[in-house]
Amino acid sequence: MEFEELEGQRKQGLEAAGKSRGRSGGEMTLRERFQRAMHYQHVDPLPNFEFGYWDKTLTKWHKQGLPGTVVDEKTAYEYFGIESSHIAPIDTGLRPFLKPVTLSEKDGKRVYRDEFGITAEINIGGDQSIPHFLEFPIKDRKTWEPYKEALLDQRNRYPENWSELAEKYRQRDYPLGIWFGSMIGTARNLIGFENIALMVCEDPELMEEIVETFCQCSLNAMERGLGDVQFDFGAGWEDICFNSGPIVGVPFFQSVVTPRYKRITHLLRRHGIDVIFTDCDGNLSHIVPCFLEGGINTMFPVEVHGGTDPVGLRRKYGKDLLFWGGVDKMIFLKDKTAVDAELERLRPHVEEGGFIPTVDHRVQSDASLDLYKYYLDRKRVLFHVGGDPKY
Repeated sequence: MEFEELEGQRKQGLEAAGKSRGRSGGEMTLRERFQRAMHYQHVDPLPNFEFGYWDKTLTKWHKQGLPGTVVDEKTAYEYFGIESSHIAPIDTGLRPFLKPVTLSEKDGKRVYRDEFGITAEINIGGDQSIPHFLEFPIKDRKTWEPYKEALLDQRNRYPENWSELAEKYRQRDYPLGIWFGSMIGTARNLIGFENIALMVCEDPELMEEIVETFCQCSLNAMERGLGDVQFDFGAGWEDICFNSGPIVGVPFFQSVVTPRYKRITHLLRRHGIDVIFTDCDGNLSHIVPCFLEGGINTMFPVEVHGGTDPVGLRRKYGKDLLFWGGVDKMIFLKDKTAVDAELERLRPHVEEGGFIPTVDHRVQSDASLDLYKYYLDRKRVLFHVGGDPKY
C-alpha cells in the first residue's frame, strides 16, 4: 500500500467516522462479521472486501457499460456491492516534508522530485506506469539525518478533531484498523532497491538504525489512539519481495526486522488487537516464519502471481495464518472457467475460516467488466459474501 493508497484509506476512515453503515447479515454488523471470520467462527454472510482498481480500469469499463456515475473506488464499491474496512487517520510513519517539484516534461514523460525527495520519471498519458526511479535521497548517514528528525517528530500526528472522531469510532459498526506503518519498505523507497541490498552488507549499523527509528516512530505515534479506541486490526506496509523472495535477505530480516515487529505487535495485543497484517506483494514464503515470530499473523494481499500460494501456506501453517486476499488477479485476463477454477481452489480453505477472499491486488485495466461481475457473483454463490450490488 503506497502513500497515495494509505491517504485514501485514511480519508475513508474520516468519512466512515461520520456515518452509520447500518446492520447487515441478519443481526450482525460488518464489524462483528469481520471479527468472527478472522477468528475461525461461523459467519454468514462473509465480509465482501476487495482491493480496488487501477486508475484507468473504471474509465475503460465505462465503454463496457459501467455507469458514468461510477468514478472512483467509493462509488465502484457501492455499485458492485463491496463492503469496506477503514483505517484511522493517524500518521505513524514518515510524513511528506518536502515540496514536490516537476523537473522536466517532454516526449510524454514527466521527471519529478516527490514529497519525500525521490526523483523519478513517469508516463504522462495512457495507463498509469510504475515510476522509473532516477535518484534516491538517502545515501549515507548524513543524508539520513533529516529523515530521522522527521520520523522522531511526534507533533501533529493526529487530526485536530481526533477526540470527536474517537467518540464516533467507539460507536461504529464496521471494522477499523490502526496503521503501524513500515519497518523497511519505506526505507527501501528512500534508499533504492539495489542500494538497500548493499547497505545491509556495507553499513549494517546504519541500516539497523533506520529500521529502529521507523519502529520508534510507530510505537510513539500509536499510543494515544490505542488508548482512545478499540481497533479491530493492525495494518502495515512493506512490499519488499520479488517473486523469488525478500530483497534484504532472510538473515537480516530475521535479526533486525522481526524484533521490531515483536515490539509493535506486543503493543497491539496489549490493546486487544490480534488480527495483524503488513501489506507485502511478491513471494512471502521465505519470510512467513519471520512474520509469525514477529507477531504478524495475517497475510495480505497474498499475491498468487508473485509466488505466494495461500493454499500451500494454509496446508503448511494451518490456523496459525489468517488470509486477506489470495484470489489471483490474472484470472481477469482469461475466462469464466479460470474464475471458477480459482475460486474452487480456494473454497475449502475459505470455508475453514480465517480467510477473507479478495483479488490479490488492484484489478488491472485490461480486465473485462463482465468477467469481473461474474467473479463477484460467483463469490456470492460459493463463499456467501455480503453486500448488495446495484447492477
